Amino acid sequence: MPRAHPLAPRIAAAMREATLALGRHPTLSEVAEVAGFTCIDAGLGVSSANVALPTAVAGPAMPALREVAAWFAARGLNFRVDLPADAPSDLMAAAMTLGLRFRERQPVMLLERVWPAPLPGELNVRPVADDCDVQDFCAIDTLEFEDDPLLGSIIAAARDAPAVRLLTGFLEGRPVARIAAMLHGDLATLHSLYVHPAFRRRGLGTEMTLRALALVRSEGAAAAALASTLAAVPLYERLGFQTIGATIVMGCDSPLP
Repeated sequence: MPRAHPLAPRIAAAMREATLALGRHPTLSEVAEVAGFTCIDAGLGVSSANVALPTAVAGPAMPALREVAAWFAARGLNFRVDLPADAPSDLMAAAMTLGLRFRERQPVMLLERVWPAPLPGELNVRPVADDCDVQDFCAIDTLEFEDDPLLGSIIAAARDAPAVRLLTGFLEGRPVARIAAMLHGDLATLHSLYVHPAFRRRGLGTEMTLRALALVRSEGAAAAALASTLAAVPLYERLGFQTIGATIVMGCDSPLP
């Protein structure tokens, strides 16, 4: 088995920290440590944002995952589990036996040493600073996804977190792209890159990523990490990111019995 990258534990901890900062409602959410997992009720009801993140699973996997499932079921929630690709095989087997289905494999990618410089682009990129900015940030994906006012509350809370940076890209005054970043000392993580469907294949995702990288580097980041979709890997590789691992996402659409 290939040796894990030296930064892998820090990246995993940073991703967990970012999930807590960017993925839950400020008052309706709930977080608990259950059987070696950090369990996050995002406060959105049945949602893909409800997640169990392994932290220190000890002993047999099945009893631990049953406790996790019971915690979410008691709240009437579905959930997903994000497992490192090198997690023990009994943990993945237990997840499947419990009824969790494979959702996706997310490559974990890292940028070190050579940082790409922003290029002139089409977008007017602005930080999220007030409630109107929050609305613009959240409005970009309403064409594909339901407009949920609770998501605005999550972004408003994230905006006020000292280490979080939120950027929105505008074309002719219209918000069309967004990205989030978070600083964890000299490590940054990137999240939530999204481009409106009508404006894709124009390099706007690359432009937003470059602007986010320039921002976190100006604030002291020496490395940047992200969890990518498989389709986006070539984009990030062109920017200098390298795949150092992967996350296996498994989940259920309704509470497990």
